[in-house]
Amino acid sequence: MDRKNNVLATPNLLRLVNRNTIVSMLEQLDITSRAELSMLTGISPPTVSAIVKELFDEGWLHDAGDGVSQGGKPPKLIKLNPNARYIGAIQMNQDKIRIRITNLVGTVFAEDQFKPVQYDGPYVCMEAAKRLVDLIAAQQIDSDLILGVGIAVPGVVNNQGFVSNAPEFGWELEPIKSHLSKHLPYPVIVENDVKLAAIGDAWKRKSLTGVSVYVHLDRGVGAGILIDGKLYRGANFAAGEIGNLIVDPVQIPSTLQMAERRFGFFEAQYGLTALNLTDDNQNAGNQDRENWIIKHFAYAVVNVVALLDPDTIVFGGMMTARIDNFLGRLLNALSGLITINPKMLITPLGDDASLFGVTRAVVENRVQVAWTV
Repeated sequence: MDRKNNVLATPNLLRLVNRNTIVSMLEQLDITSRAELSMLTGISPPTVSAIVKELFDEGWLHDAGDGVSQGGKPPKLIKLNPNARYIGAIQMNQDKIRIRITNLVGTVFAEDQFKPVQYDGPYVCMEAAKRLVDLIAAQQIDSDLILGVGIAVPGVVNNQGFVSNAPEFGWELEPIKSHLSKHLPYPVIVENDVKLAAIGDAWKRKSLTGVSVYVHLDRGVGAGILIDGKLYRGANFAAGEIGNLIVDPVQIPSTLQMAERRFGFFEAQYGLTALNLTDDNQNAGNQDRENWIIKHFAYAVVNVVALLDPDTIVFGGMMTARIDNFLGRLLNALSGLITINPKMLITPLGDDASLFGVTRAVVENRVQVAWTV
């Protein structure tokens, strides 16, 4: 027997599993009852009642009045208290660092931003942490109510919070989680910004089933993959690094000679930098370059569809706004190239997708069981 993949089911562990199941269900339902929770989760009514009492005692729940009687006493309705806990959200980019405090459903209570004067990891983290602590103090939020802090960063993030392959900052194995934890008395998680955008977009669209891919098109190009609402990171935490795709082998030699070789083949040739190469006054030249870029975006989408067979592909990033009628032109370029047509849309969240993803990721991280072997 392989004991590495087995976890001893202690009573305490089962209680945590049941609690997490109920909290997750409460997030999906606006208003519910103990009986409905028991029916939907399969957890016994006495256990549901005990966990609901515990959540009430901790401030996670509100009374929501009486339900409709089915012949007996009307059921007592309950709902999640969105202000039961607060989350610190930080998004790190070269041009600015954004900081927010949100509640459990992503409502923004306070925000700040600054342009870093240097890109050294310890400095960026120290300044971001200081500003977050100041925001919390200004809002007079009890520190015990801070559920955790999440950071969205460009690059590949491993399970220990080390960030690599982040060309915006030049980070390789930068211990961002450790840097921030030195200045914050709260649990900290660090994740790739595009992966978090995938989580945030799906959460706000209430689309947490099936296979979806979020594609971010900016100076860097990347993707986040969700399978039934869960992030797929890959064996080396690099799943979705489509900036490294090769859709035209002829471009490889010129890409290798580029000064900014830290960027992948695809993003170097077809990302925002490539779009900016034309003079804004040369409309014909702009149109030709946009068409050339969109054609290669279509090739990338064909590869994504062939590999993952997603239900939905969501696009975000500055290029979706810079290219007029981006989605329509992309769909036209895809015509005849694919026989399976997933739903495609541009995220309605704009630049906020990653920050919403931070809120969701912190909530999920803090209610999940810490599986140890």
